[in-house]
Amino acid sequence: MRKIKIFIAGLAAMAAAATIGGTWAVWTDHLLAKNEYMTAKYSTFLKEDFKSPEGWLPGEEKRKAVWVKNESTIPIIAKITMNQNWIRREDVKALQIPEGGKEPEEVVVAPKGEYLPSVFTAENGIKEYAAILNFNKDAVVILSDSRADAAGPRFDIPEVSTLKEAEGKWLLMSETPDQVGNYTFYYMGMVQPGEDTPILLSSVRMNPKLETTVTGSHTYFVKDEEAQGGYKKITVNTVNSKYGYDSSHYTLNVSMQTVQATSDAVKTIFHGDRVSEYIAGYITGEVDYESETVKTLYFDENNGKMKYVPYMTSVDGVEDGNWFMSFTNMVPGGKYRDKLNIENASSKDFRLFMKISPRTGEQKQSDIQEELLKKIAMKVYYLDQLIYDGDVTGYHYSELSGKEDMQGLVPLGVYKHGRKEQIRVELVLDKNIGLDDDGSYRFADVLTKIDWEFMVQEVTTPPDRPDNPGDSDDPDDPGRPDRPGVNIPDEPVPQTMVEIPNEEVPLTILPDPEVPLTFMIPQTGDEFPVIPLAVTAAVSLMLMIGFGFLGFGKKKEKNK
Repeated sequence: MRKIKIFIAGLAAMAAAATIGGTWAVWTDHLLAKNEYMTAKYSTFLKEDFKSPEGWLPGEEKRKAVWVKNESTIPIIAKITMNQNWIRREDVKALQIPEGGKEPEEVVVAPKGEYLPSVFTAENGIKEYAAILNFNKDAVVILSDSRADAAGPRFDIPEVSTLKEAEGKWLLMSETPDQVGNYTFYYMGMVQPGEDTPILLSSVRMNPKLETTVTGSHTYFVKDEEAQGGYKKITVNTVNSKYGYDSSHYTLNVSMQTVQATSDAVKTIFHGDRVSEYIAGYITGEVDYESETVKTLYFDENNGKMKYVPYMTSVDGVEDGNWFMSFTNMVPGGKYRDKLNIENASSKDFRLFMKISPRTGEQKQSDIQEELLKKIAMKVYYLDQLIYDGDVTGYHYSELSGKEDMQGLVPLGVYKHGRKEQIRVELVLDKNIGLDDDGSYRFADVLTKIDWEFMVQEVTTPPDRPDNPGDSDDPDDPGRPDRPGVNIPDEPVPQTMVEIPNEEVPLTILPDPEVPLTFMIPQTGDEFPVIPLAVTAAVSLMLMIGFGFLGFGKKKEKNK
């Protein structure tokens, strides 16, 4: 009787060890697919050909060419503003007789730091620019309804009647400067990568009608008995009643603003004036890109192991491995689509699961890379149903919809021989990613990555149950687990592996194991889990020896 008890205890020990081994061998196979997202390189320059003269006299013309260069990897839209500025750089003095005085004295008639108008009225009553801007007449136009009134100064540039006529050229918004004195120009077209806009400004000429502050001198004699001959000579300066532009410094401030050539970016950055609205609607359009590369996850027909195409080899720093999404020129507001085909070409049946895994450990990314992941919205569709709506990290929390989590296991159903399905993904880069306060694009040219993992369990059908619920290809089968869910219970779930029986599979996320996948998952090519079975046998043997020793000891003690 005691031998039977010891034998039963030994069987129990073996069963316990086998349970451990069964937990290790829960997955039949495991596969990793990498994903990368990269914002476009953004690099634009305001180019200028100008040499500042030491002295610039009225009537002299100097070359000052201005244009925009695009060294980004994407098309851009360019905007330029100009502002003219005149300021007195030193006091202008003149000989004047002070009030109540008799002798001329040198007094300040035009003080240093005085701002001068960029427009003056000539002797004929016509308003003219103090510095005349010569624009490229072949590439700069103005709308006829944006001309200054008859009394105001005008630029010598052609007119157009519609915005359509301005396409491919620089368009001056208005001949009348805004409240801070700016003139605004839009380039009415997309500047392609590596290309330049036409030259906007060609040269600047000082108006020959500019006058000096001191226009001359006047000499006269006054009676003075002490002076030789009884008369004293007095010289005073004649001063321009409007003052002049001498001893002043002229500055033409030119600034550039560029955005990615997408409708959302133009509307967000340029704030919706009539010209930018036209550019957003008729020149840029929407960015809606779909990957043409066919990706397939399939079960090999010989042994059922998961295979994946395409496989990328390391070139110029690109990681080896299976790759799903690879969008490396993303722009704000741009839409990006991809598909993953899944098929079972083997004679075996499998349950398929997936999860999204952020990079950790040695592959952990920088803060800005992690932040970019949260700037990319993602929708995942499977069996024509939306199963996730959040960002590409795979985790999203919404007060309306509750938790949605693809960082936990997502059941994708049973794949019997010949079954084919597809995962569709839609991405949108946040349209509000734009210029920082310092004028730079912080998220430009940033590469971030995240992985998708796929795990399978082989499905075996007992002889007495040829038609297991949930293993059928019949869409009306109530047990068929191919309506994946992403609902997570509010209560904490123990972090242990769960073996799925051949019963109906509940549509919930399975808890993630604490045991590292690389330890518990058989590697590709293994027919059975060698290490778990070896450990199981060893544990069982030790337990049986222990129980046998205990039983032997008790028997010996009784004999005494």
